[in-house]
Amino acid sequence: MNLRRLYPLNGLSQQRQLWSWISFDVANQSFTLIINTLLFSIFFSAVVVRNDAIDDRVWALTYGGSMLLTAILSPLAGAAADERGWKKRFLIGSGLMCGIFTCGLGFVQPGQIWLAVLLYVPANFAFSIGENFLASFLPSLARYDQVGRVSGFSWACAYGAALLLLIFTAGAMLLLKLESPDAWRPFFVFAGLWFLAFLIPTQLWLEEPEVTRAAHAGRNLFTVGFVRLLETLRETARYRDLALLLAASLFYGTGMSVVVFFASKLAVEYGFQQVALVLFVAVITVSGILGTIVPTLYQDKIGHRRSVLIFLFIWLATALGFALYAHLYEVHAQSGAGGSYPTWPLWLVGNLLGFGLGSLGSANRAFVSYLAPPNREAEVFGVWGLMWKLSAVTTFPFAWAKDTMGTSAALLVLAGFLLVGLILTLFIDERRGYAAREE
Repeated sequence: MNLRRLYPLNGLSQQRQLWSWISFDVANQSFTLIINTLLFSIFFSAVVVRNDAIDDRVWALTYGGSMLLTAILSPLAGAAADERGWKKRFLIGSGLMCGIFTCGLGFVQPGQIWLAVLLYVPANFAFSIGENFLASFLPSLARYDQVGRVSGFSWACAYGAALLLLIFTAGAMLLLKLESPDAWRPFFVFAGLWFLAFLIPTQLWLEEPEVTRAAHAGRNLFTVGFVRLLETLRETARYRDLALLLAASLFYGTGMSVVVFFASKLAVEYGFQQVALVLFVAVITVSGILGTIVPTLYQDKIGHRRSVLIFLFIWLATALGFALYAHLYEVHAQSGAGGSYPTWPLWLVGNLLGFGLGSLGSANRAFVSYLAPPNREAEVFGVWGLMWKLSAVTTFPFAWAKDTMGTSAALLVLAGFLLVGLILTLFIDERRGYAAREE
């Protein structure tokens, strides 16, 4: 048996560059998992804010504010990076900024809401805009018929790193008695150091793609971002399928943002505590690894649009099933029947959410790469980042519905966002979009 055939990147050139690019995907897992998904949202509510009546909204506004800042600056920064050939410079700068500010979160004390906000907002801004610059390298690292494979494999490596982080977190909680949220500060420092460590291969070996487009002479970095964006907007009709994909990303990106930023809070609501919470997120992570296998092996073969639609159908059904479970849970609690309500459906929901998170995220990134015009990759992924970061802002309706009407109503709001994203995706013509790219 030829084991090389099992290696997903077998036959691709630029192996060292590919792995240095993947290293950044591994690096930022410490932030997205430990800070955004697993621990910091609970720490922020239980230790910093300490007010159940407003904690969801304060967290949503803090997170949403950082994403709004990213949304405003992403297209301009992407256009400027394309113009100057500074994708790598911006990528490394964002990684350093995120790692340093993340370490600072380990020094936040009870009641220091403003300090937590002033550290978290720039950290999450740097993490989020760094994702855009990382994705913009994909078209230069893989051919059009390889982007699904490369994006999916990198996403799988990132999920594998997340699983290691989860094992470390659960082990530290058990062995060092760090179950209480007030004892989680060392995890935040560790997350920042992890990011900085895996940034090193990216700095050493990832190369800046060649810029073949003539520069706008006499324009400063800020002005040239506006100039290039205006040029692209004038050509929007040519790239209508790419525009539809970016619009759809706004709506189903809301679903992914809810899972990332409210998964641990929802799990706690249904009885998962400390180590059980880590294990629940581990289930989501393992399912995410399995989810990335589908785009890695099949997306380039069956098509990007078809892949995204399949994953959207799975997520829409999962959101509706979760809403039904939440409603039945609330009815049971209000009836005063006594006894614990079964939690096994949540493990099924967690698996499906994790599968969709891994597969849909990877498939979307590859689809945008497939349609992105040459020499405008960072700009396109800047707009892509704008949509994904705005999708984080649109988690506020979910948080508001959850605080005022209950979890089941909030999950129906979430399903509505996914449905709109699915409908928009149905109108995308993949072949027409690629032909426009080639022109």
